[in-house]
Amino acid sequence: MSFVSKEKTAPATWKVSAHIEADAFCRQLDATYAKELKKITLPGFRPGKAPRAMVERRMGEKFLFDEALDALLPAAVEEALKEAEIEPQFNPEGLDVPDAEGWKEKGVGFTFTVVVKPEVTLEGYKGLPVEVPSAAVTDADIDARIHELQHRNARQVEVESRPAQNGDIALIDFKGMLDGEPFDGGTSQNYELTLGSGQFIPGFEEQVVGHAPGDSFNVEVSFPEEYHAENLAGKPVVFEVTLHELKAEELPEVDDDFAQEVGEDYNTVEDLKAGVAQELAESKAKEAEEAFAHAVQDKLADMLEGEIPDEMFDRRTQQNIEMFLERIQMPLEQYLGIIGEDQEAFEARMREQSTAQVRIELALQKVAALEGFEPAADEIEAEYARLAEQYKVPLSRVKYAVPEDDIVNDLNRAKALDFVKAEAVKTEV
Repeated sequence: MSFVSKEKTAPATWKVSAHIEADAFCRQLDATYAKELKKITLPGFRPGKAPRAMVERRMGEKFLFDEALDALLPAAVEEALKEAEIEPQFNPEGLDVPDAEGWKEKGVGFTFTVVVKPEVTLEGYKGLPVEVPSAAVTDADIDARIHELQHRNARQVEVESRPAQNGDIALIDFKGMLDGEPFDGGTSQNYELTLGSGQFIPGFEEQVVGHAPGDSFNVEVSFPEEYHAENLAGKPVVFEVTLHELKAEELPEVDDDFAQEVGEDYNTVEDLKAGVAQELAESKAKEAEEAFAHAVQDKLADMLEGEIPDEMFDRRTQQNIEMFLERIQMPLEQYLGIIGEDQEAFEARMREQSTAQVRIELALQKVAALEGFEPAADEIEAEYARLAEQYKVPLSRVKYAVPEDDIVNDLNRAKALDFVKAEAVKTEV
């Protein structure tokens, strides 16, 4: 088996030509015949006893040719890649045997296509100027957080002395009519709707505001053009509404009793404010650090130069879609119907995310190469142990499932990101 030639056909994409010598192929074909002839029956012969020459005359000289070729190809492809000095990003594709004639004398030639890691450049990654959100906690932040706690501990009281207003909880019956006929999903009874929440289609909640319990009235609205139900998208409809009851939130007063109700560690309002301030400081610091990391990675992706093959983006997009659907546990069509998005827009959004991921990974790999990062053996072992602990599986199973090269790449990318972050110039905004 030998490598013949390679030709660059697209960015980071090579077409490789290779050859399996005649004697090697004939030996494999002999072995394949020996294995398969046991299953062959010809008239006048017991199973497996028919002469090979007679089998070939009856079934053709190329009988079992493909099986012999399949047995040889994995090693032949691997050897060709090694001789061509090509390290593939993915499994080779487009395998072709352009001319299988004369194989007994000439052997078998074949070609395949392979995508390699693209050649990229990255300059200016040290001292990156990066804007990050301020992690400072203000009095307004603390007040807003305490106001949230008031809402969590609020009680609902019935409203009788005034008409409905935004923020009220309205108990309603409604029946939707399209061209004078009820439509599926447009009817409900004793539905609790928080006015001003934007839960219903635009215009509905605004027309409930101003009515009092006991009122029956019509709400005239149009469904959005991009609504997921095609029979309703963009259509004007009328809802027959009856308002049964109004409730409003009654917020508790912020005093020592409220502080003690919110948390067992709080005795006074001052304790509550101090605890909220600490909680906010920790969460805002975490958010700022995450925003910093994202900003650094986005800048690196933008700075990366080089021709990246579309196949890298295509494969990552498909992987991300498959993982997403596995996570949500529902068919894509059902999910798209729920969010009101067509498949083309969804796939475009997933490809945009995947493109960013690929560019970020390539940029971090380039930084690791330029800085000469290489994890030590104990770091690799520690990462395997961490994965085993995370997924609650034996260490041996993790090592079998995850190639060491993948571990090395992950560690190098992490080191590269830490390096660029440490070198970056941060500005709080």
